[in-house]
Amino acid sequence: MTRRQVPDTDGRRRHGLPYGFAEVAVASLLVAAAYCGAWTCSIEPALHAPAAQDATQAAAQDARGSASARQAETPQGQGQGAPAPKGKLAIDGDASLSAAPSVASLRQAILDFEARGYVVGICARDLRTGVTIAYDADADFYTASAIKGPYVISVYQELVDAGSLDAADAYHYAQPIILNSDNDAYVALSDRLGRSCFAAWLRQGHVEPGAYPSVDAYAAPHYPHSTARQLAQEWAHAYAYLASGRGHSATLLALLANRTVSPIKDALGEKCQTLSKAGWYPVDEGIADPATNDAGIVMGPRGPYVVAILSNAPEDFDAVGGIAAAVDQALPQAVDAAACYPRKRTSGSSRTPNCLSTSS
Repeated sequence: MTRRQVPDTDGRRRHGLPYGFAEVAVASLLVAAAYCGAWTCSIEPALHAPAAQDATQAAAQDARGSASARQAETPQGQGQGAPAPKGKLAIDGDASLSAAPSVASLRQAILDFEARGYVVGICARDLRTGVTIAYDADADFYTASAIKGPYVISVYQELVDAGSLDAADAYHYAQPIILNSDNDAYVALSDRLGRSCFAAWLRQGHVEPGAYPSVDAYAAPHYPHSTARQLAQEWAHAYAYLASGRGHSATLLALLANRTVSPIKDALGEKCQTLSKAGWYPVDEGIADPATNDAGIVMGPRGPYVVAILSNAPEDFDAVGGIAAAVDQALPQAVDAAACYPRKRTSGSSRTPNCLSTSS
């Protein structure tokens, strides 16, 4: 499991060296050079964060949510200092699929992603059969705005449908949150309603706590860290509601189908229906790690599946979209090859619709 560094009180990350160490070391080198009469050195180029000006500009672009922010070139070197993952691509333990062409393409997409210095976690599960593709699915990543989708769904299912929150009032917040990933609307809604509805919704969906001691601890922050397995579980729980036609599920369907930013939608939207919520952050700042994430539901050629892709890529939508496209090619082949098809079913239903109506 990926471990997060703990920031100091001033927001800087601890790196294990006492403050002042660098100054003492440099002074010692200068004294030694003067004594010997010569000083030669070589300096390895920095491979970590980009220049402060570039990071500031990238953060401003993300905050505006403009189209130019999505098309901006990824800062060179960002993420290259991340440790190389040692995860294995697992498909329900079926080793015979490892040589399949589509699986080989997915493996190559992951290698290309890692070659850029990024780390990625993937979990995709076919909702008819339960066949799952996973890669570092239990590593935790900063969710950024990817958590907003499940939270808003919990508000509707737990509060709006129960009559505890007016539907028009909820929509006032939900529309900018889902369509444009509005941070102010999300924080305002969360601070007004609290996080208990989200925790209750997670428990109903049997979502694991991931890196946290409990589901309540995971649900408490506005922007927690999540694993790909967690988000896949959340969207499987969401699918059961969205496909049911109950309550205000049609309203959420229409919003989720028309979100502005989504690598999954960009990669697959022309061939099939997708519902998801992306999250991204372009810089390493305090406890907010660089991130490009997307998670949701895809109505694939064999039926619906959920997919979660989490990474430390700094606002690299194309890279995550490439992973989504490769998963979409590999999962049907895994489903076709699985001996369990069509024995396993999603809980509570013997039939899974092939399409969800997005008419409000």
